[in-house]
Amino acid sequence: MTSVTAPRVFLDTNIWFSAFWGSENCRKILLAHRDDKIKTIISHQVIEECARNFRSKLPQELSNFTNMLKSSPPLMVKDPELIEEKVINLIQKKDQPIFCSAMMAKVKYFVTGNIKDFSVNKLEVLTGIKIVTTSQLVKGLKL
Repeated sequence: MTSVTAPRVFLDTNIWFSAFWGSENCRKILLAHRDDKIKTIISHQVIEECARNFRSKLPQELSNFTNMLKSSPPLMVKDPELIEEKVINLIQKKDQPIFCSAMMAKVKYFVTGNIKDFSVNKLEVLTGIKIVTTSQLVKGLKL
């Protein structure tokens, strides 16, 4: 019997936040993470951005976010020391460190609500990472 390895998925800050804001697809992704259907990756920058966004926009959910990180911890990848030159012109500047973290983690999927900030096709060819929306991931992985 062959075991299937859960795909490695990096969730952008907006996905974590939107799951607690009420997005159905984002919640499905976090449930898939909790149930080990996907191997979720996070970086320090994403955690810091999430905490800042929760404190300013949805403070009542900050403890739920931190509890989830403790009860179902994602794999942690460090923030990059340098931005890889090959991606500089293909990603909005603010998203470059987060995507480089995803590259270092060797993920299969990078999930974001801001897909317009990325040259999706060029980055997939260059890095092998599929940049997808929540609905694309939920449909593609049947979550």
